[in-house]
Amino acid sequence: MWWLFCVFLLNQSHALPNFVFVLTDDQDLTLRSLDFLNQTVKLVANQGLTFTNFYVNSPICCPSRSTILTGGCSSVRWQQQYEKNTIASILKSRKNYTTFYAGKYLNQYGKSGKGVKHVPPGYDWWLGLKGNSKYYNYTLSINGSGHFFEKDYLTDKITKYALDFLNQTDEGNFFMMLAPPACHAPFTPADRHRRLFPDLETLKTPPFNATPSDKHWIVAMPPMSLPQNVQILDEIYKNRIRTLQSVDEMVQALITKLQEIRVLDNTYFIVTSDNGFHIGQFTQPWDKRQPYESDIRVPFMIRGPNIRKKTVSEVSVSAVDIFATILDLAEITSFESDGRSFKEILFKNQSFDNKYTFIEYWGEGNANSIDSTCPWGPTNQLSECVPEAWCKCQDSRNNTYTCVLDISSAKKIKFCLFEYGFVEAYDLIEDPHELVNLKLDEDQTTHYLNVLEKFKFCKKAQCQINI
Repeated sequence: MWWLFCVFLLNQSHALPNFVFVLTDDQDLTLRSLDFLNQTVKLVANQGLTFTNFYVNSPICCPSRSTILTGGCSSVRWQQQYEKNTIASILKSRKNYTTFYAGKYLNQYGKSGKGVKHVPPGYDWWLGLKGNSKYYNYTLSINGSGHFFEKDYLTDKITKYALDFLNQTDEGNFFMMLAPPACHAPFTPADRHRRLFPDLETLKTPPFNATPSDKHWIVAMPPMSLPQNVQILDEIYKNRIRTLQSVDEMVQALITKLQEIRVLDNTYFIVTSDNGFHIGQFTQPWDKRQPYESDIRVPFMIRGPNIRKKTVSEVSVSAVDIFATILDLAEITSFESDGRSFKEILFKNQSFDNKYTFIEYWGEGNANSIDSTCPWGPTNQLSECVPEAWCKCQDSRNNTYTCVLDISSAKKIKFCLFEYGFVEAYDLIEDPHELVNLKLDEDQTTHYLNVLEKFKFCKKAQCQINI
């Protein structure tokens, strides 16, 4: 009967993996939110690999999430042209995965076309949040039927549905994506977490309240310093950490359940965020959208088959690579993607050769978001200017940029070109806090401008631009 045992081992070695993908919202790395996710670090990071140079390709929710799923922001056009080719849809059609989604999808989901009746193709279980992040008083599309929940904390609701799904998973492979609202505004903790960390204050990193010398227009606009009383920033920091406690509980509950149903060893468990966040850096009160490390470098950890425990990689990878990597792990390689699989890095911790990482953002303006007491007047060139944030605007039309990260074992250069011609560049080894805007020589500047020009017009494999 030895041959039956050999057949069993052969089948096990070729078994496709499961996936659990937890996508948090606006979670920082540089402000040390991971210090407060004890179970997540213990059960995921310490049991697998952590990337220290994981970047989002656009530091704002909807474009970043659509990059991960692959496509563009939610709209009738996006649904018609791109949504059918997301990770879940391909896993479903190519390998017959059972698929699950719960939580925030894309910001405008449920507000156009068929509304919450629209269930994206490829999902067996669909529990999509209508609109943007909420914690209480929200509507979920449950397989195309809208249900309003007033008192159920959304992260807890996601956890419950996820556990129900796993309890009904008898055989076959599954892909789960869970997208809790934490730690996005309005920063509402679960009732049980409201009084945690009473003395916590926002992290005073070197960029905190640093004069935005030689930086682009929206960051350098007045006021040029924060007021002495920054209690509102401390409260935001505290409540963001508090909202993440329910995510930590979610991760622990899922890992326990995966172990209970005996599939943990064949499951890739991923935790990352759609973008980062700043609180007081370079006198900006709070938000994202900027090309600085606080906004674009986010946590990324993964455990699973053949990944060594407590591994740390400094290789630069980004959100656009997630799509290709998950499909590659599921043995699906015949697809087109702007990104590139980093599967081999998970197993061998080797580096990509000759690969840049690209970041882009389109600035926004909205006169309706400018408070009348602020001195900037009604204009569609600015956005989110409110007295609570000392009338320091969060965005502007000319806050439009493309950046290239040139990272290797010997260098770590960030080069950003703004739409109006302004350039910011940083040596992130010598100046990790981005305090000094480099003055590159003419050859270096021309080189990076040429790289960005190629990136601007690339498609699919062309986007893997070589040095």
